Amino acid sequence: MSTNDIFQSIGSLGPEGVQKIVDRLEFRGRDPIFVAMRERYLDRMDLGTCRSLLDLGCGTGVVTRALAGRDGFPGAITGVDFSPELIDAAAGLAVDEGLDDRITFRTGDSHALPDADDNYDIVLAHTLVSHVSDVDAVIAEAARVTKPGGAIAIFDGDYASIVFGSGDHTRNAGVVREMLDTVVANPHVLREMPAILARHGLEMTGFMPEVLAEAGQASFFAGMIDSYIPMTVKAGRLREEAAADWLAEQSAASEAGSFFASCNYYTYLARKG
Repeated sequence: MSTNDIFQSIGSLGPEGVQKIVDRLEFRGRDPIFVAMRERYLDRMDLGTCRSLLDLGCGTGVVTRALAGRDGFPGAITGVDFSPELIDAAAGLAVDEGLDDRITFRTGDSHALPDADDNYDIVLAHTLVSHVSDVDAVIAEAARVTKPGGAIAIFDGDYASIVFGSGDHTRNAGVVREMLDTVVANPHVLREMPAILARHGLEMTGFMPEVLAEAGQASFFAGMIDSYIPMTVKAGRLREEAAADWLAEQSAASEAGSFFASCNYYTYLARKG
């Protein structure tokens, strides 16, 4: 699996780059389609009896805050992220929303957690596994710290499935390939997840396929490319002029009502025996 991923080195992006990531995560966390996907898998979990929940790769705390504000969820929540910059943002946002008494945030590596074995009722990996350097190590740690009989939820994008329909298809595929090489370490990983879960002794109890697509006008995907294409340019994978021309083409398609883009997302629910 590739290790090229801006989420593995956010601190090197500088304040402006970090803010772009924060803004993107928060925008995505408010998008109605994205929120609906999150709520569908949370509704399948036994949250009412959960006393302790770990949110791996919590980012700005979008999911942790949603859980803390959920009716009927009594548990204590711990959010862990590799990036101290994102943890600082998460802590500040929790304070702003008056939820900081329900959540503990800490900087940490999901590949090697300090927690004791069998420590949490539920472990979440929400848009994490596509960005890590060693997926097996992360799933092994998630399994280790989950209590026997506890649940693990893995939600992420099948980013290799991203397509843009406006303009030249070959050009679009090339731009997507360079963007993914910059921002997604493991674009195919969800297709491998049944085998990964089995390797770590986890029973798959649910699978929820989703499609996030926009036709006519862009919103979710406009935010995606506005955030990540400049980073792709900065990484030297796209020429600035070519990127600006492609972004303008997609924006024009959206304004004309002829935009199209799509990506598959999958949730895997698993149980530790």
